[in-house]
Amino acid sequence: MLRPRGSEGPQQKDYDDLCGLPDLNEKTLLENLRNRFKQEKIYTYVGSILIVINPFKFLPIYNPKYVKMYDNHQLGKLEPHIYAVADVAYHAMLQRRKNQCIVISGESGSGKTQSTNFLIHHLTALSQKGFASGVEQIILGAGPVLEVRWK
Repeated sequence: MLRPRGSEGPQQKDYDDLCGLPDLNEKTLLENLRNRFKQEKIYTYVGSILIVINPFKFLPIYNPKYVKMYDNHQLGKLEPHIYAVADVAYHAMLQRRKNQCIVISGESGSGKTQSTNFLIHHLTALSQKGFASGVEQIILGAGPVLEVRWK
């Protein structure tokens, strides 16, 4: 669902999915990300891809309220969030009975490890609801493969 947000005029609207930008180019993409970041909206979709801009500070968007809010929702129905991506992968795994993969990529210091921790936190919370016994141990066992360096 594409939702323009903001009331500061056409240049200040922000889109939670970059696919909804009326004119998609480097300038409008960066302006949209900048406008969202200024509002502490660090997550933005490009279709089913999630862009994260590291705020280099803790934001109060990783608590049980958010775990519950993003439980079993389609991407795009709520504000972009890493919990939404984790939730989609988790429920796809249960429904299809096939492994799922989430790729986290970025520059050094961009927040990949922290994003992975938030993902694991959400997946563990979902698994403790009783949907999948033992899944939390498998998820927590992912710790050693948190970071892969490509040369």
